[in-house]
Amino acid sequence: MIEAGGGAPGAEGRLDAELLRELGVGEAKATLLQFSSAFCAPCRAVRRVSSEVAGMVPGVQHVEVDAESHLDAVRALGIWRTPTLLVLDGEGRVAKRATGVPGKPQLIAALGEVL
Repeated sequence: MIEAGGGAPGAEGRLDAELLRELGVGEAKATLLQFSSAFCAPCRAVRRVSSEVAGMVPGVQHVEVDAESHLDAVRALGIWRTPTLLVLDGEGRVAKRATGVPGKPQLIAALGEVL
């Protein structure tokens, strides 16, 4: 299920630019920021769906982060389980948040609200 993002730290809900760089997020109109863990089968499904959507929608990037290797970011962003997918707008604000495996149409619709 994809929900409104809200509650992001920082001014005007923006994530810290340094934190985004550390996680590998570059400049884009929107970013699908996925938090995964090594033995998570649903994480592979989210990777596939997110990569396909990022390839279909111009200006969208998909970045996958190993949650166990980035515990400070996980705590700061309130990531409680994997997979968690954050949909960031071009300013680095969390516009949407999904836990579990979103469907491709849901993900495209969520991006449509951000772009």
